[in-house]
Amino acid sequence: MAHVASRIALLLGLALVPIACVVWPEGSGPGAPEMPLAEALAHRERGEAVLIDVRSREAYARGHIPGALNMPAHKIDGQAVEIRRIGKQPILYCG
Repeated sequence: MAHVASRIALLLGLALVPIACVVWPEGSGPGAPEMPLAEALAHRERGEAVLIDVRSREAYARGHIPGALNMPAHKIDGQAVEIRRIGKQPILYCG
């Protein structure tokens, strides 16, 4: 039950900060640190991070940060191993 509550809190946090990024898996859940977009892009440009758009495929298709991957929020848990295999810090964003 606590896992479900943490996941709901994370998803609510993602929905409420459309111009910020939430770093995952470290620091995920309630109180997750926000990262300004410019900082997230700098991490990506240095090859340290991968940006993951957690909106629906339809929202992603309407516009997204160039080079960002799309993994809808409801599928993140099932793709955690795949995300870790990328070998870069995943930065999730929703807007």
